[in-house]
Amino acid sequence: MVAVKLDLLMPGIEVGLVTTDLEPMVAFYEGFLELEMQGEIEFDGGSQRRYSLGGSVLKLVTYTTPPPVPAAPGGGRAQAGLRYFTIGVNKLSAVAAAFEASDYQVVEPLTEFAPVPGMGWLFVADPDGNWIELFGTL
Repeated sequence: MVAVKLDLLMPGIEVGLVTTDLEPMVAFYEGFLELEMQGEIEFDGGSQRRYSLGGSVLKLVTYTTPPPVPAAPGGGRAQAGLRYFTIGVNKLSAVAAAFEASDYQVVEPLTEFAPVPGMGWLFVADPDGNWIELFGTL
C-alpha cells in the first residue's frame, strides 16, 4: 500500500450536516450558537448554508429529494461512524449554563476533566440529534 501525505489547502476541515428540517437547525447554529454565516451555495439537487467555525466550516446541507434514512440521534452510543464533532471553547461553564437555560438538549452534563483541573467537557445535541462535544476552560 502506498501512503499519501496531504498537502492541505486550508488549516481546518469542513463538516457537512445533512438535514431534512433546515429551519430549526439554522435557529440552533446561527441563532443560539451565533456562528457567522459565510453564505449559501446552491448546487444541482440541493443547497448548503456555510458557517465559520474557527479555521473550519460547518455546512448545513439540504437536498431537493430528502435522504430516505433520517439522522440517527444518540452520538457514539447509537451507532458506529462519524457520530459527533468537538469544539474547544473558553468559559465552558457559561456555555453549559446557557444550554441548561435553553430548550436544547444537554446529553452529557458538564464534567471537570480530573487530570487537568480547570478544564471540562459536555455533550449537547442539535435539533436533528447530532451530538457536539464542547470542551475547554471552565
